[in-house]
Amino acid sequence: MVAIEIPDELAAQASRIPELQERVIRFIKMEVERHDSRQKRFRPDTIDLVARAKLGAEVRRAAGFDRSQVANKLKESWDELAADGGE
Repeated sequence: MVAIEIPDELAAQASRIPELQERVIRFIKMEVERHDSRQKRFRPDTIDLVARAKLGAEVRRAAGFDRSQVANKLKESWDELAADGGE
């Protein structure tokens, strides 16, 4: 059996949920099925590409990259272009 680490505070709250273990087991089974389905549906190089993209995003986030800030700047620039009539 593999143990999943749960923070003490969350474990105390979760202990109030009836049949939690059975529900977690069902959830894990569904996740395994979804994972297997994705593995069959996508080619290995596609899965590798997604994994590398996720890693790159994590590295950028750790370095302070803020996606929402970039999106806001892009929207401001777009709005300025639209206000100028695209000229």
